Amino acid sequence: MFLEALKKMAAQDWWLLVILGLWSLAALTIVLERIHYLWDILPRSEEFKAKVVSALERGERQAAQALCEASAAPLATVFARGFEVARRQPAAVPEAVALRRTAVVQGLRRYLWALGTISASAPFVGLFGTVVGIMDAFASMGRTGTGGFKVVSAGISSALIATALGLGIAILAVVMYNYFTARISEVALSYKVFSEEFTLALVGPGAPGASPAADSKAA
Repeated sequence: MFLEALKKMAAQDWWLLVILGLWSLAALTIVLERIHYLWDILPRSEEFKAKVVSALERGERQAAQALCEASAAPLATVFARGFEVARRQPAAVPEAVALRRTAVVQGLRRYLWALGTISASAPFVGLFGTVVGIMDAFASMGRTGTGGFKVVSAGISSALIATALGLGIAILAVVMYNYFTARISEVALSYKVFSEEFTLALVGPGAPGASPAADSKAA
């Protein structure tokens, strides 16, 4: 029954299937891309942070900076900004690192706006197709002069396929949107902790290479 109704919809309202197909393809592409990007971001970032902080604690600032330049982890750009500012204005490092961290976390939300748009609009696209299908069914009944529950139910059953498809796409999109939002919030919290550890190792009291003025100010 479902396949029959789907074939009928493909023959009559192919444009609607094209729209829903593009919506589902876009949602699936975003989901797979974000899963690939965020899959092991925390373990990689924690391992990277440990190496950088360990190098700083040993007084090997050049080696720590080289690690940032060689790493592809998003956290590396945060630490690299810290090294850049530390050369000119060490007191401004915490603020500079926090600002860059905010920008990096915002970048992790890339494409989520599109996933949210799909989850919100897909049911309405399906509902629009259902309304059009029902209107066509009643218009056909008016032209032919036939009616009855069997005729009406057949037309409505075919039209409701659009709503079912729209709801299916929306459910996938909203579930994954909420998952990614929670995941990125977890990463943001961890990045805040990692950044504070890095800042303390770079310019905090007792850090190798920290100026006596900075130490007395912190005290």
